[in-house]
Amino acid sequence: MKSRILLGAMTLVAGLAFGFGSAMAQTATPTSTPTPTLTSCSIIPPGQQAAECAAGAAEPPSPLGISGGNFNSLTVATSGAVTCCTGTLGAVVTDSSGTSLVLGSSHGFARNGKASVNEAIVQPGLPDLGCWQDPTDTVATLSESSTINFKKTINQFDVALAKIGTKASSPAGAPTAGIDLTGSILNIGQIDTTPFPFDSLYDGLPVMKMGRGSCLTQGVIEAWDAAGVVVYPATCNAPGGTALFDHQLLVFGEVPGQTSSSGCSFAGVSDSGAIVTTRDFTCPQAIGMVFAGSSGASADSGGDVVALNPMVSGPDGEVGILEKFKVSLVGQVCTPSPLDVEMGGSSEPYHMSEAMRASVEEVRKIKQAHVHDLLKNSAISAVGIGAGDSPDTAALKVYLSEDTPEIRAEVLREVGNAKVKFRHAARFQAL
Repeated sequence: MKSRILLGAMTLVAGLAFGFGSAMAQTATPTSTPTPTLTSCSIIPPGQQAAECAAGAAEPPSPLGISGGNFNSLTVATSGAVTCCTGTLGAVVTDSSGTSLVLGSSHGFARNGKASVNEAIVQPGLPDLGCWQDPTDTVATLSESSTINFKKTINQFDVALAKIGTKASSPAGAPTAGIDLTGSILNIGQIDTTPFPFDSLYDGLPVMKMGRGSCLTQGVIEAWDAAGVVVYPATCNAPGGTALFDHQLLVFGEVPGQTSSSGCSFAGVSDSGAIVTTRDFTCPQAIGMVFAGSSGASADSGGDVVALNPMVSGPDGEVGILEKFKVSLVGQVCTPSPLDVEMGGSSEPYHMSEAMRASVEEVRKIKQAHVHDLLKNSAISAVGIGAGDSPDTAALKVYLSEDTPEIRAEVLREVGNAKVKFRHAARFQAL
């Protein structure tokens, strides 16, 4: 195991003041990344006996879907206690000049937009090294990020991009790309260079993700054009507060096709940046990127509902990551498999019917007219659009942190005759 830089509290503070860590080098063994607790949302890739969940340090070029974060995501308290954070390396993308970039969350890569251009992105992230900073772990440098606005302004993105650099596999080794330039995600493989069409999204679409915090998990698309409040803790050298997001996607953690309404954990802390794809191991298509989720106390109670920045733009204000940041996905050119055949459904691709589209637009008008007043109620976590109880109908989906008859009645009074479906979900937290 190579030497690591062990940082004392005083030298950490001095290093952070200049945007880097410096201290006397000591030989030490980094702390190992805890193995994620398996939940009923956990899945096993075809042909394997188990998913590979060692999502901490990897030899370069590292795969996607594992630990990676900002070199300066670290806070030292006056007591000397050290807190550090990381996220997940999401996907490889290229810009118009052909530059290879790694996609991640703003709070994982850019400290909620506080970071400067060219700050180091390290693999593994600091928590996987006991909060030690080692500049030789740099695999990319920050290129661009969205700033999280904690005032009343609506946010649409928690996204950052970093230019992929080189990293030596050993002190005497030749430098190689720090991240796999083919875009291969651990346990999933290469994604399709064509993202999943927004117009083909539907309530119940099977999805999966690979992340540093909870490994390989599955769920279903639950709602789109969703708005909600996300809590960002002021820690790890990043500003904090509550941020209002709109035009997001929501995933519910469950086994696709199950009849139970109870969920399981789809994503957890440090999964931010993970790419959510169709549940297709031959040609997975990117749908969105994890950035927040509902909180909970145990593996099967937290992260049931997870918020995504959509990958592509929708017809009514849902601006996608690729269009906003003018980048393209790196992966394979492939033909997607029918997604619901294994559940006994049709083998034909889904396309929203004209009747469903009209119903969605009616619900969207109601949502836009009432969402800000609804979210003033601290018991309401999020509001989105999903499928109704009958074919070709949409419904307003309201997520409640306090689910009482009185609060439900208040929601129904606010939105009038609109069809409403309720689900319990704690206040969303940045993951």
